[in-house]
Amino acid sequence: MITVERFINELMTSNCYLVVDEASKHCICIDPASEKSLLEIEYIDNNRLTLDYIILTHEHTDHNWGVNSLREHYSDSKLVCSEPCNRYVKKTNRAYFLFYYDDPDYRYEITSTDILISKQEESIMWGVHDMKFILTPGHSYGSMCIDIDGILFTGDTIMPFKPYFNGRDSNEDDWKVSIKRINAIYKEESVIYPGHGDCLSIGDWNNKYSLK
Repeated sequence: MITVERFINELMTSNCYLVVDEASKHCICIDPASEKSLLEIEYIDNNRLTLDYIILTHEHTDHNWGVNSLREHYSDSKLVCSEPCNRYVKKTNRAYFLFYYDDPDYRYEITSTDILISKQEESIMWGVHDMKFILTPGHSYGSMCIDIDGILFTGDTIMPFKPYFNGRDSNEDDWKVSIKRINAIYKEESVIYPGHGDCLSIGDWNNKYSLK
């Protein structure tokens, strides 16, 4: 059985998730974006968990600022993201820190990625669990959703809000194609854990924002 713990990141109150296999005491971290990842580290250590993977839904700073801290603390963990995410995440995200901290000189760069996802519905076995990755460009070039035993982590592709496009690395037409792909794969009752806000079902989201 897997359980999901949510932590609120520092930047833009985005969501970080720890997915825990209760039997093996191994876990995965999705979108850590608090600089020091203190809450996540405390939870992992207090529960004597082993962190296997850090997975990014996309390249925006408010979903990855805590990666380096986690990797320093858990050196055996592997970083997973889409190939476009890896390409663009290496760029300095000055705008976030200028806006939130008024610090134009702040810099950070994520350390190297271990596993790149480049094919649609590529999968990795995590113990007895099948992790499937669905490339969903639109909100950003490198956006992807992560399916773990039918639970879908959608990043900013699907949120309980209107879709957001920043005009720099986003494309609404691509996003619409991605949404249609998700709707073709998953049932209305499928549970999604978004990058911001509370979890909801695909049916709940479709009732408000459906493209159908």
